[in-house]
Amino acid sequence: MLFGGTNPLYGKTLGYLTEDPQQPMVVFHLWNGSKPGAEPWPPEHEQPLLLAVRFGGGSFRESLTLTPEGERRKPTLGDPCLPQ
Repeated sequence: MLFGGTNPLYGKTLGYLTEDPQQPMVVFHLWNGSKPGAEPWPPEHEQPLLLAVRFGGGSFRESLTLTPEGERRKPTLGDPCLPQ
């Protein structure tokens, strides 16, 4: 399943299922946005970067694994985009 458009300049989420309906979906979260404080267009990367993979039936926090790029871009408590 594709969540988001087909334009590679925009982030999206890809979900994969197996033939076995008992198996959980594997979900890849892709992003190619801009650096904090930079103009949002054009995006920083021509092709989306893999930020995280989600697999399993547990809670969102338990089933999400950040890639090294996702860890680098993870917001901190002082981030102005997060509710304080």
